[in-house]
Amino acid sequence: MEQTRVVAGMKMRISAPVQPLPPDRAAAIASAVARIPEIVEAHLPQCLVEGDSEPRQVLAIGVARGARFADAVAAVGAGLSGIFPSGQLIDVLPFPQFAVPGALRAAQCQIYPMQTKKAWWKIW
Repeated sequence: MEQTRVVAGMKMRISAPVQPLPPDRAAAIASAVARIPEIVEAHLPQCLVEGDSEPRQVLAIGVARGARFADAVAAVGAGLSGIFPSGQLIDVLPFPQFAVPGALRAAQCQIYPMQTKKAWWKIW
C-alpha cells in the first residue's frame, strides 16, 4: 500500500478494525506510546482516507498542547522500530489534543488514555 498524505479537508472514515492487530502487538504499541510525554492519547482504528482503495489500521495520536507534531511522530517511529517486523509499518495520524475527531474516540480502539488532571478543588 502506498503512503497517503492526509491534509485538512480530506474525508476519512474511521471505525473499529475488522482484523485488529494481535493483542501483544497492540500492548507493545501502547507501552511505547506511554513513554512519549508529547502524546496524551492513542488509538488503533481502521481508517479509509479519501483516495485510498482500501482501509488500513493506523495509529492515531493526540499530541499535547505546545508539543511539536514532528517531535511526537519521530518519537513514535523510534518507539515502534522493534515492534514490527522488517518491512511492515503502521501509519501514524497525529491530531492536536484539542482536535481529536469524535469518530476516533467513538470507534473504541483507544490503547492509551487521555491524560486528565483531577480538578484541584475535588478532594474526594
